[in-house]
Amino acid sequence: MLLRKNSLEDTLIIEFSEPVKALSSTVLGGGFRELTHVVFHRVIEDFNDPNPENYAKELVREVGLPVETTAVFLTAVDVIREHVDREVKHPVKARIIATIGFTPLVCIGDKELIHKHATINILLVVDKNLSNNALVDIASLIGSLKTLALVDLGLSCNYHGRAYSTATDALIVASKKSGSREMYGGPVTDVGFTVSKLVYETIVEYGLRKLDLNTRFKNIFGVSIDWVVDTAVKLYMYAPIPSVAVDNVKKDIVRELSRLLKDPNIWALGLAARSLDYYGLAGTIPYLDKEEYLNDSKKILVDELLGIVLSIYVNGWKGMFSYYWIDRIKHQLKMFKDKPMFIDDLLASIIGSILSRVYDKYLE
Repeated sequence: MLLRKNSLEDTLIIEFSEPVKALSSTVLGGGFRELTHVVFHRVIEDFNDPNPENYAKELVREVGLPVETTAVFLTAVDVIREHVDREVKHPVKARIIATIGFTPLVCIGDKELIHKHATINILLVVDKNLSNNALVDIASLIGSLKTLALVDLGLSCNYHGRAYSTATDALIVASKKSGSREMYGGPVTDVGFTVSKLVYETIVEYGLRKLDLNTRFKNIFGVSIDWVVDTAVKLYMYAPIPSVAVDNVKKDIVRELSRLLKDPNIWALGLAARSLDYYGLAGTIPYLDKEEYLNDSKKILVDELLGIVLSIYVNGWKGMFSYYWIDRIKHQLKMFKDKPMFIDDLLASIIGSILSRVYDKYLE
């Protein structure tokens, strides 16, 4: 079952060498149906056509394809330069063609969506004759794999929890129409095993290539790198060093933070704190209910232990005392008030540790 790709401006066309049966959730060509073509089309980021199906039909007619047997993905990702195309041949031959964008991310209970459509669109073609049951199994499996990949990339919706999807994802699972039929596609089948590895690795590898440093920092620590720098400067002004220009101190803070962010130990502690906040928000930390977590329960010491570990690691006892100073005053500061239980201590520790190194430079 061969696929041929043809590129037009903002449009990638996939043509099957023979009709396939498919299960689809696309704006055009959805449901169980026979397909001859699949189209990936790039739209503007704030695309908000009230009738995307009609938009897709007009597009299909313009490129001369049959409306009845063509499915259409819409995305803000550059479908020509940024699409992913991977194939595996063992234990089952399968191919994935996808456009992957990570906005707008969706988390449980979060309704504050950004209207940008850089979605995760997946065409998965399996070189087997799959039953309808197997097509549904694989579609379900892709949803789980996508969520796991986003979690392992550390993606989140600020402080609302882990991201499990983007807002307008779509998929197509396609198979041959002939040959012996595969009745199931769950994770313990050869088909499911193949799909699991292929889909998960495709999303994770793309994310590791495309997510920049600030995006990854914000998803894990909940704030931007600029927030850390600006907050460190504001806290420094509580105890400035006479005759030292603030601009020079800010450059030192940026340099020290850049050095820290090249250390995997800092990221590991950040992931640990962030994960604990997720578990606290879900109410799944044993003997700590959600209400206690939200009220920053005094019986929890792990948040401060994480802060102590990081501060000592960065600058010994000086780092720890500087962290204590910030931890003592942070509840009076507006910039810390919305930060969750565990990550706020780690942010205070990072800033305190950096400031302690800056003070060392000028006061030695």
